[in-house]
Amino acid sequence: MKSALFVDFDNVYTQLRQVQPAAAERFARQPIEWIRWLIESLEIPDGHNPEARRRLLVRRCYLNPNWYQTYRHAFLRAGFEIVDCPPVTSQGKTSTDIHMVLDIIDLLQQQETRYDEFIVMSADADFTPVLRKLRRHDRRTSVLAIGFPSAAYQASADLLIDERLFIEQALGLTAEPAEPPAATPAAAAPAAQAAPPAVAPAAAQFSAAPVGGAPAAEPDALPLAGGAAVAPSAPLHTRSASDEELAQIARRIEQAVAQSAQPLPAGQLALRLRQEFAAVLENWNGHGTFKPFFRSLGLDRLVWITGSGGRLADPARHSIDLTGAAQPEAPADRESRWAGQEALLPVARDVCNLTGAPLLPPSVVRAVLDLLCEDLALQPYEPTLTARRICEQCQAQRGLEVAMRDVVFILRGMQLNGHVFGRGQDDTRTLAQRLINQVLFLCEREQMVLDPATVAQIRQWIGGDLAA
Repeated sequence: MKSALFVDFDNVYTQLRQVQPAAAERFARQPIEWIRWLIESLEIPDGHNPEARRRLLVRRCYLNPNWYQTYRHAFLRAGFEIVDCPPVTSQGKTSTDIHMVLDIIDLLQQQETRYDEFIVMSADADFTPVLRKLRRHDRRTSVLAIGFPSAAYQASADLLIDERLFIEQALGLTAEPAEPPAATPAAAAPAAQAAPPAVAPAAAQFSAAPVGGAPAAEPDALPLAGGAAVAPSAPLHTRSASDEELAQIARRIEQAVAQSAQPLPAGQLALRLRQEFAAVLENWNGHGTFKPFFRSLGLDRLVWITGSGGRLADPARHSIDLTGAAQPEAPADRESRWAGQEALLPVARDVCNLTGAPLLPPSVVRAVLDLLCEDLALQPYEPTLTARRICEQCQAQRGLEVAMRDVVFILRGMQLNGHVFGRGQDDTRTLAQRLINQVLFLCEREQMVLDPATVAQIRQWIGGDLAA
């Protein structure tokens, strides 16, 4: 599938930095890694053969050279054309959006090459009209929008790249806490296959800890998957894997799936296999991509769950829906928790349907805020680990089941509203006000009519007495 990639660097970087600074740096300094994920692991939009492979014929990065010049060389090494978009107003506004739109329309009208897919990395809703135009011309669109993109923007794209998926799989910052794997003689790689010094030991790579945070390579070096660097002129020699190596890779896959509490993202696993077996997996032993290579190993005990780049699961260990679709909580079960607060439910339901906010009753929202304050007083903020601890404490202390994605929505909403955790303002009242402001902003962006009575109900739903 012939694809063209357009990256609004300023938008993606700043949004990622609000959510997870390490992810922003990984995005800016190691584009080769997430480009590889786009090509090899990201699902294909509907309307094309799901087994097709992307060819990124165009890679363009739109960057403000006044602020982000230090990241320029990383994108140049990754094969990008850099379009400089310096500020054109005293407020720092750039012309990125108009440059991107003009370039997209130019490629759409080209006669020499028909681009099947346009990938837009930006949360700027100004691109909604161009996405609709591409759809009218029967082109597929894939969008990465960090934060809370508008409903119209999401609906205009054929494929919305999940922010969490991108951070975990493309950037290698996994959400699962580290679990030391059981040491077995078979788990040790032969000396001849040892990973390069810059790569973590193989056993550690298969734990769920982040891949690393290796510093960017010097401008005259080209980074590889594990953070090591070689001179641009040094080719990577590949060869076919021996039967012993294939058996060892199969054991690694089984070990990784067994250690994961949830179905394991295929892109995350593929990245770690590349790091350890770089000499034989550059072209996936002749199969081109990870999925057909995995199938060639004959691991019948494991299943491949389609969607979101694919996941690997063990039916004997993981509770899964083999169609890849999660079973949502029934509306009746969700709303039964609102006993005593039924008057707020109609407004809350409208807000959640419109903005994607979690339909949590006031008592649960308050529990999350209280436990968040307690947690931040004891431990530093870390997006995924903090969210997981809150979920666990809700169950342990309050007997409440709160989904991880709901807590993540709350934390991200506060950050996107300008809150910075760990600066002495992590009290319950301040956090509640941040969350209220973010929900009101999302409602206004989706053009919901907010009269004073509706605003008062939203404030009561989220903040209760804290919003007084």
